[in-house]
Amino acid sequence: MSKIRILVVEPSREPKQLNVEHTLENLQKLVGGLIEYVELDYNTDLVCNEEGKLLSLELNRKLGNDIVAGTFLIVGQHNGETISLSKKQIKKYREMFRLDNNKEIEYLKSKLKK
Repeated sequence: MSKIRILVVEPSREPKQLNVEHTLENLQKLVGGLIEYVELDYNTDLVCNEEGKLLSLELNRKLGNDIVAGTFLIVGQHNGETISLSKKQIKKYREMFRLDNNKEIEYLKSKLKK
């Protein structure tokens, strides 16, 4: 089985690069359930738990006008196939999903706990 280079973005943690086995089961394990693909750009996808909000997973990061709940992955994509991220993609998405850039999520979490 081949490995792919991805970014794992966990709630309240900085994104981290991992080399993981490229299997559906492994991707499901990393996000904690059924997976959903969301296209970020023409060669990059976000992979998250399809039922993250229904399962009340911890709020993670803002994405456009939405918030992703639970751990998610950033993966490369070519012609519909999941592939490794390039170094350029890793740099871009590590910066995009830095905790500093998502302070409003921490604010929302604090309001929900009250």
